[in-house]
This record gives sequence, C-alpha cells and structure tokens, in this order.
Amino acid sequence: LVQYRLLRGLIRKNICKMQIKLIPREDGVAEWAMIELQGTLNSNGMFAGQRIGDLKWENKKALLHVGHHILEGIEVKLQNPLIVLAQDAENQGTAQIAAVIRKKVQFRTRPMPIKNT
Repeated sequence: LVQYRLLRGLIRKNICKMQIKLIPREDGVAEWAMIELQGTLNSNGMFAGQRIGDLKWENKKALLHVGHHILEGIEVKLQNPLIVLAQDAENQGTAQIAAVIRKKVQFRTRPMPIKNT
C-alpha cells in the first residue's frame, strides 16, 4: 500500500486534512502534467474531446499555439504532487489512481497574436 497525503499544503486552514491509503492500478500509474492558463478559453461547444492547440518546446520554454495566438510558458515542479482519481464503477466505495501530477506548464504572460505574412 502506498500512502499519499492528498493536496497537502493546498488545503485551506478551515478544511480538515486527511490521509488516505490508496492502492495503485495493476498496470502502473500514468504521469500527467497540468497546464495553467491565465484568462478564459472560449468554445462554441464542449471542450471534451476537442483539440485546444499545439504545445511544443523550444530552449526549455513551452509554446502553446491556440487559434491565432501563441502563449509562452515554463515548466514548474509542483511542491506537492496531485493525484487524479477515477471512481470504480463496480465497487461504489473505491476509486483507482488514474494519474499522478508532479509538474505543470505555467503560462503567465498575455497571448501574442500571430501575424500572417
């Protein structure tokens, strides 16, 4: 059994902290990264299954092309890892670890418009 302290340091003082024993999936645990954007993404429909943009790396900087804009960001290691849980459909009281998030790509600056030449 692996013990994780959930959202340690991220939980506000007025909410109690708890420790939960979690059992990883048999096929291992996926490693995900979180993307942090400033502002709002607008869509005509639902975001589920839609492609938001293209993410690429140049000289340790992340470049995200969204529509006619480009955002520049950096990779940041999270102080406390986050766990993504998937509820078990067969057993109502349990959840499986879907992924662990240890880093995020942070976009702090305003998007730059892409000019057509």
